[in-house]
Amino acid sequence: MGDMLAVVGQVGCGKTTFLQSIMQETIIMKGDLEVKGSIAYVEQDPFIISASVRKNILFGKTYNAEQFKKAIQFSQLSRDIET
Repeated sequence: MGDMLAVVGQVGCGKTTFLQSIMQETIIMKGDLEVKGSIAYVEQDPFIISASVRKNILFGKTYNAEQFKKAIQFSQLSRDIET
């Protein structure tokens, strides 16, 4: 099998523009671009229901305090919830 690469980073740091450049959907101002092999691009498609944050995270599953805490931590929502 081949390699897999994940592009992660903070909001607004250029992840989407970087990926669009690889897929030749932006104008390259300087330098060269060469892609070997195939590319699979899975775009984030957020889905939010009109309910509490908890219900949006659980999405119908049973509440488990420890798992919920980890979900908040891993998704970096702690600061948003505090605000």
